[in-house]
Amino acid sequence: MSALSPALRRRAKARKALNVALFCVTLVLAVIVALLVLARFAGAWGVPYFSTTTERGSRCVNTFTGFECPSLTLGDVGFFGDVELPPGTRVVSSHYRSTHDYQLEAVLEVPPADAADALTALQDSYGKCVKNHPSPLGEPDLRSLCILANDQDTTATGTPDSRVYVVATALRPDKTRVVNLSVRSR
Repeated sequence: MSALSPALRRRAKARKALNVALFCVTLVLAVIVALLVLARFAGAWGVPYFSTTTERGSRCVNTFTGFECPSLTLGDVGFFGDVELPPGTRVVSSHYRSTHDYQLEAVLEVPPADAADALTALQDSYGKCVKNHPSPLGEPDLRSLCILANDQDTTATGTPDSRVYVVATALRPDKTRVVNLSVRSR
């Protein structure tokens, strides 16, 4: 038997060290790729505390019981609120929370040119104005106040509606329509 020469032993050790180093680098790269995939898709998979973007462009964050959107696009206000508002409508503030129930709060401004269309859309979705209902609008100098609400009613069959809403709308002196939208599940 011939013994390995010291040069061959060093080469074998160097090759073994290189194989271990390549394995470690490959393992680290695989973990990095897995974390990047998780970070990219975890929100869409519903993993808590990861964010996702709705089809209409709102950024939402998953929670253990659902998701929250601290700011909504007009498309999502219309989708979650079940109302189609004119495209020129500006979302001043909004918040949507969905668990086993849902709640939408939004403050909107509709330019004067679309103010009448917005009132028609709101009435198509939420019914006619309710007289003597308290108004959530606190701005001074508002005219043509209209409160659309079912928070005190039942349907014609005597059963409660599946959602409770209070929608307040009025015109500012410059004829901009202000809308305060509050919709939640019953």
